[in-house]
Amino acid sequence: MTDARQVTEPVPPRRPRPAPSHPLPRILDDDWEAPPSNRGRGRVVAACIGVALIVTGVALLSSGARVWQSDDGRIWGPIAPAPSSIAEASGGGPTPRPRSRVAPAANRLAGYLSVNSSPWAALSVDGRVVGTTPQVRIRVTPGRHHLLLVRVGFQTHSTWVSVPAGGTVRLTDITLAAITR
Repeated sequence: MTDARQVTEPVPPRRPRPAPSHPLPRILDDDWEAPPSNRGRGRVVAACIGVALIVTGVALLSSGARVWQSDDGRIWGPIAPAPSSIAEASGGGPTPRPRSRVAPAANRLAGYLSVNSSPWAALSVDGRVVGTTPQVRIRVTPGRHHLLLVRVGFQTHSTWVSVPAGGTVRLTDITLAAITR
């Protein structure tokens, strides 16, 4: 017997679903895996920075640049011989120092020399070795100075330079000639 209360309604036909344009990935398990770490990349960057710091430190130490040293100790004045009239007047003994018409070095502005040569050479200013070229901003007293560039296998270059107070003299086109035998 059929129950009168039950009414059956017809079920509408189902439409087929369209296929997705890209297939969904298959999940094989429920465990979440972390993405690969970039620790290797960080170590490479840290190693490169460390090498760069070491190379820079070695270059600074080997260049002879003395950043920690005061410039006051590196002022060179011209070496001038005593005038012959003073030496004769003193009877051949120790020559007295003539009074200088110029203010003491502490009151005068310093001058600077910048020297470069091709090829590099040992540079002396007024008989004192400064280092090898290129040299930038060598602090000297104003006035005339003797520069000497020496390298084995090349002709020695000698020149006189007048440095103004507070000025910079640049000598950059010095070319040493090779000695041919």
